[in-house]
Amino acid sequence: MPHHVAPPEAFAHLVDLAADLTGAFALHTSDDYFAEKENLLRPGPAVWKEDAYTDKGKWMDGWESQRRREPGHDTCIIRLGTPGAVHGLLVDTTHFKGNAPQEISLEGLAAADTTGVRALLGHPGWQELVPRTAVRPDARNEISLATVSPRVTHVRLHIHPDGGVARLRVYGVVMPDPMLFREAGSIDLAAVENGGTIAAVSDQFFGPPSNLLLPGRGVNMGDGWETKRRRTPGSDWCVIRLARRGRVHRIELDTHFFKGNAPQATRIEALDLSAADEAHAGHGARLRAAEGWRVLVDHHPLVQHRRHLIAPDRPMEVTHLRVHIFPHGGVNRLRVWGEALDDAGEQRALATLAAMPETEARALFLSFAGSARFAEALVARRPFGRTRDLFAAATDGWWALDEADWLEAFAAHPRLGERKAAPTQGERSAAWSRGEQSALSAVAADTANELTAQNARYLERFGFIFILCATGRDAGDVLAALEARIGHDRATEVELAAREQAKITRLRIARWLSAGG
Repeated sequence: MPHHVAPPEAFAHLVDLAADLTGAFALHTSDDYFAEKENLLRPGPAVWKEDAYTDKGKWMDGWESQRRREPGHDTCIIRLGTPGAVHGLLVDTTHFKGNAPQEISLEGLAAADTTGVRALLGHPGWQELVPRTAVRPDARNEISLATVSPRVTHVRLHIHPDGGVARLRVYGVVMPDPMLFREAGSIDLAAVENGGTIAAVSDQFFGPPSNLLLPGRGVNMGDGWETKRRRTPGSDWCVIRLARRGRVHRIELDTHFFKGNAPQATRIEALDLSAADEAHAGHGARLRAAEGWRVLVDHHPLVQHRRHLIAPDRPMEVTHLRVHIFPHGGVNRLRVWGEALDDAGEQRALATLAAMPETEARALFLSFAGSARFAEALVARRPFGRTRDLFAAATDGWWALDEADWLEAFAAHPRLGERKAAPTQGERSAAWSRGEQSALSAVAADTANELTAQNARYLERFGFIFILCATGRDAGDVLAALEARIGHDRATEVELAAREQAKITRLRIARWLSAGG
């Protein structure tokens, strides 16, 4: 069956951040005795089986906890398929009539994708996105947030006090990790998981153009964009807003499964809109207008059931593409491979860096890695035209160092799991937002004591402190890694520590860029 199910009208312009197809995953629940938590994210509507029972009770297509006999409520933690800003929810209790929860609430968290369940359960960064809100049984409950959330990677659904929910949809705007756009090489600028969206369409009678941007190859003809049969001259078209302004290198247009109804040809036009242009009230009309577009790919023939690789006719920097299909028909997937360009904030940060006095720039670079030679190497490479140039220089500079330079950098790093003094609430919040050692902010006393002891053993054995990029790891993970590495020979451990410090350095540079310099 097709993956697409139309969202509620209020959320029609948004993406389901919790779509199973993009990698959403139900990580943990307090209880799913009657029906598994994974059902929450299934594509398609919930189904009903009249006489279906298991040894636990009535078979239900959703998540259902058992009846609570003590105070409290049930929860489920979901890692979103596409991190983003949440605008609204669909809490679907279809078929849950006498066993739906009375109320729900929702929390959100920004954390690494690899953060384990233990770290998530104890994470202090959870923020309330939806307060306790009544929901109706056997109904599609649409809930709009009072304020759009910040970027979140995980959500925690609370049902009060217990019961069943058939489906959860989390509608919002995709906000991928900015590092995705800062790496060398091409990325798919149109992919939904990278932030590509459909901005306008002429016709979507049989299938929406949002299917074009989904991962993978479609499962059948119903899993693409298909228009009705035109009885007038012209073409059908859709407009894709790219995830980032970029230079397009190659386009893949796939008519997989479209055999008797593939288009005969395509033409692809491009538009380069500034942020101010996009915010203008006439933006929608401009996307639909015939004028103002430049031809990126002129009339290009298409055939049935085939992935077409198309090179642009000329290089362009673009924010939107308009894909025409002549005269009508269906397309399964679209890929727009290209180089992402820096956004306005990144450009300002690079300009700030270029204008810094040399002593100030040197101090900044020293804070990234703790090595004087590393800082000098980056000072010598200024100015940086693009963020990817800065990261490339940092990589080159780090791996050009010798062991003495690495040891200098290791010495500037704090010991994992140890603090100089009890942090204030503001310092705790800052530590979590930085993402460095975040999993270690709340460490059980016995684990903290063992970390201290093992850190001392490590230092005595190797002559430098234990280095690990701790993002997404809890204290138990860090302790296990320390214990696993303490048996290495010194040369191996110097190399491993350098690799971990290189990751930490990249994170520090990324945080500085995201803060606007």
